Amino acid sequence: MKKEFIEQFREILREFDREIDLQNSASCCNGISVAQCHTLLEIEKNSEISVGDLARNLSLDKSTVSRTVDGLVNIRMVDRIVPKENRRLALLNLTDSGKEVCTSINDSNDSYVRRVMHDFSAEEREEFLRLCRKLTTNMKQMRE
Repeated sequence: MKKEFIEQFREILREFDREIDLQNSASCCNGISVAQCHTLLEIEKNSEISVGDLARNLSLDKSTVSRTVDGLVNIRMVDRIVPKENRRLALLNLTDSGKEVCTSINDSNDSYVRRVMHDFSAEEREEFLRLCRKLTTNMKQMRE
């Protein structure tokens, strides 16, 4: 692989990362951090998830996720449920307020994606997704 390609790729990734950060900040404007935003969306996707499983899904350490969850519990966006059959386990669910925030975040992000990809053909969108999945899979494998 040519050095010029690698340099261009890294530059594009930096620009992409900055734009995603700006969009994340704009869509998570409900008084929560980007970390809390990602945590809420992961809980939305996987209701009744443990902190350990949530940490694995987010590729973060359990103590970091636990602090983030504590903040969301304190502002009443997440509930901890302790099952009777296993009192040592706490499962996480969104409250009605957490669900409302997720809806707002999802609506904002959906609108953003529609706008930034308006000039992509259906084939280009599918190819873009395929390549992003491939790149992400390769990145995860390298990390592991």
